[in-house]
Amino acid sequence: MEVNIRIAKPADLPSLYFLDAECFPKGNLDLEPAPPGEIDTGVAEGWIFVAETSGEVIGMLQFEKADSTQWNLLTLAIGSQHRAKGVGKALLKRLVEELDRTAYLVTISCLTSPNNLAMQQLLESFGFFQVGLLLDHYGPGKDRLKFVLG
Repeated sequence: MEVNIRIAKPADLPSLYFLDAECFPKGNLDLEPAPPGEIDTGVAEGWIFVAETSGEVIGMLQFEKADSTQWNLLTLAIGSQHRAKGVGKALLKRLVEELDRTAYLVTISCLTSPNNLAMQQLLESFGFFQVGLLLDHYGPGKDRLKFVLG
């Protein structure tokens, strides 16, 4: 399977909403869906990379540039039929390549559930390290681990 990574376009929005709903179902303490408007803002700012194969969007990575030295990885979502095939690695690699293009020393941070072992392993494989535990970050029972690269 050949995967192309590119910046999301407005035409991708329906696919991005679908991925968000599939990968982050409401009511799951470990998975937090995007707040209203976050995906739209990400597309408008050029802060979402999509993975596509045969013209179909199969994954997305959304980040934001908090300032010139701090970026936040907000979302990494891969369609259920395409997981464990290197799509997440390809998206994260593209983000790290983007980081290498900046003139500043940049830190990327990411929050993930303590139960999301696959995400933790992926982050660690790119050199991210855990720096803290945020109890009830998104509400009661929604703890998050904070990881940093940089």
